[in-house]
Amino acid sequence: MKKGYRIMLLVAVTFALLFVGCKGKKPEVSAEKPLITIHMVVNGMVFDENWDVFKLSAEKNNVTLKSVASKNDTDKTQAYNLMVASQNLPDIISYTTSDLELLGIEGGVIPLNDLIEKYAPNIKRFITEHPRLAKDMYALDGKIYVLPCYYDYENMRIAEVIMIRSDWLKKFNLPVPRTLPEMEKTLTTLLNGDPNGNGRKDEVGIFARGNPYDAMRRVLAIFGARQYEGAASFFVDNGKISYAPFDPTFRRAVETAARWYTKGLIDKELFTRGNSARDQLLSTNLGVMTSDWPGSTLSYNQLSSAIPGFELEAIPPLEDGNGNILSKLPVRNTHDEMGWSISSKAKDPVTVIKFMDWWFSEEGRRAWNFGIEGKHYTMVNGKPEFTDFVMKNPDKGPLDVLRAAGAQCSAIGVHQDVNYEYAWIPEATKRAYKMYSTPGYLEDCIPFLKYPVEEKNEFNKIMVTINQTTDEYVQKWMLGALDVNKSWDAYVKRVKGQEIDRALEIQQKAYERFLSSK
Repeated sequence: MKKGYRIMLLVAVTFALLFVGCKGKKPEVSAEKPLITIHMVVNGMVFDENWDVFKLSAEKNNVTLKSVASKNDTDKTQAYNLMVASQNLPDIISYTTSDLELLGIEGGVIPLNDLIEKYAPNIKRFITEHPRLAKDMYALDGKIYVLPCYYDYENMRIAEVIMIRSDWLKKFNLPVPRTLPEMEKTLTTLLNGDPNGNGRKDEVGIFARGNPYDAMRRVLAIFGARQYEGAASFFVDNGKISYAPFDPTFRRAVETAARWYTKGLIDKELFTRGNSARDQLLSTNLGVMTSDWPGSTLSYNQLSSAIPGFELEAIPPLEDGNGNILSKLPVRNTHDEMGWSISSKAKDPVTVIKFMDWWFSEEGRRAWNFGIEGKHYTMVNGKPEFTDFVMKNPDKGPLDVLRAAGAQCSAIGVHQDVNYEYAWIPEATKRAYKMYSTPGYLEDCIPFLKYPVEEKNEFNKIMVTINQTTDEYVQKWMLGALDVNKSWDAYVKRVKGQEIDRALEIQQKAYERFLSSK
């Protein structure tokens, strides 16, 4: 008995000492946070769970986020196709909304209607308060497969505007050109007058950034052409769907652009400069005029510290000489054609939809738009105001600083707040927004249309061929390999032979479905 008692006493003392030694320490918690895997490639970047805004989202939702896309695969189409082909689907898939809807119909992602109804109060409220935007959530079968990245459509619709070196206009006492003849005279004067003062005839007239299609689209917009690629090639005219390149504005624009290109008024390297064209030509004090997003482009006015007097300014769309706008510029559509879905392999869809719902809350929306409070913004009189870290960053512009933190990531379901733009854009951009708010300057885009799978596949197949034909002809017209007027009928005949009438029929039916939908 005594031996047993001594053993019991020794054990008790040992536990007592352990308790004293651990006093004041928090017990370890072994419970793990739910894991949410995400496939996302956006703006040439692979999703990083360490982005500031997504670290905050994980903390607020008590989850762990993990990227599953290869860090080396920055081509979003290639990365998406490889992921789908592998059948190794993560919890969340981010990609283009139309492709995700198709994947949903095929069973790769799940309908969200019931999950939203039961577990996503913020998304439910968004649907109720924004019926026009909510229309874009629903697939043709009435199910929601994807949550898009919405623009602040009701409050800001201006997209790209025309801009010119206004300091050079002042230097040569030139008025803002309002017609094509005035613009031709202005560009000729500037390109022959050495406005940058370096003694060389090296200035570049009209320029644009992007791949050959994007650069050409931006240039033709200056001359009044409508968009001409894929679904965006179509516009509504008195309730009827029409094909933009067959519109007289397109032919006139291409004819003028081809003539100006030959005269040296348009960048000779238009098709080869790529996305760096804007930076190349503005930062080297060479570019005269472009069409682009005003927020980022007019930020180049900061170059005035290195290039004395440097000043870009928006100008109105050109007129035909009788006071009529050549063609209205297109506005932003309702969303960015990107979004995210819950895959059919997700183990806990309820946790995932609650995570997605957070981005539609006031807190989540603010984080996505403005970043992290204290680092990227502070609250001033009840409104977010960007810090010097964003506004005076020595390495990046404001938008790039936000994107590096995961804010303004256009690959998730969220609602943009236009006030984020007004918080960082320069005064010149605010003037541009005011100018392009003038009635008659802008034209609505055709809405995002929905198709039965068979019709969508048929439409896409037709338009791939037609897009190639149009791009081929436009480039040959611009480079002088073909005369626009002499080859126009041949172009129209070729496109008609590639079933443009069938594409128009599919678009008309889809548009009428859109009008009749709730």
